[in-house]
Amino acid sequence: MCTLSLITRDSGYLLAMNRDETIERGAGDLPETYLLHGISVIYPSDGAGGTWISVNSAGNTFALLNSSAVLSDSLHCAKTRSRGQIIPTLGTSSSMTELNQELGVLNLKGILPFRLVGVFPSEKAIVEWRWDSGHFGFQTHGWELRHWFSSSLSDKEAENLRGAVCRDAQHESDAGSIGWLRRLHASHLGGPGPFSLCVHRQDAATLSYSEVTCTSDLVQMTHLRGSPCTSTELNTIKIQRTHHADAHASSAGNLTI
Repeated sequence: MCTLSLITRDSGYLLAMNRDETIERGAGDLPETYLLHGISVIYPSDGAGGTWISVNSAGNTFALLNSSAVLSDSLHCAKTRSRGQIIPTLGTSSSMTELNQELGVLNLKGILPFRLVGVFPSEKAIVEWRWDSGHFGFQTHGWELRHWFSSSLSDKEAENLRGAVCRDAQHESDAGSIGWLRRLHASHLGGPGPFSLCVHRQDAATLSYSEVTCTSDLVQMTHLRGSPCTSTELNTIKIQRTHHADAHASSAGNLTI
């Protein structure tokens, strides 16, 4: 359950993600910088060592959304591992080609359906991988503004209702700015509810907001714990951006999670 927004730039991008989760799971831990295979990676934790979003020093962001659209067809596949383990395993990838190679040997058995979005500014590429507990596929998108939506109630309904709000918001005078993006992700459709961008349900809510800013020389993650419509304390981590010639190639091998 999430909303992900991407605003592309010539040399980078601006990205925001609401993490919608059951209230009992909690908001998770603040982002930290990890050194993995010689690559700096920033991500918050779900409290069990996993995450739903990361950005590395190459400027590549990976964001994970649940996929309720195929969940009913996958109930026979028992969950034995968390989706939150995926990004820490793959988050050091410095290019789309490298990530595709790692995904090619990744064991996904026992992991419930998901969508993994990868943003690669050096290649101006946006890729979306989909896992339905039996088959794995991907599609590429043009280097342009995009939104993704998921909801445990209905991905389709979330896309229809939240998508309409996002399209209307593009007509605002400051559309594409950081202020506009934060306001959008804190907004409510017809009042707070299950399909507003900032989710409010009895059993679930938007528990955090993560924002990535990538420029030609800087990578920054800004994170807010709690509902973006009421919380105001932002935590920011910055690292220097490296490029393909400088990026350390991660070690090859069979990856399992």
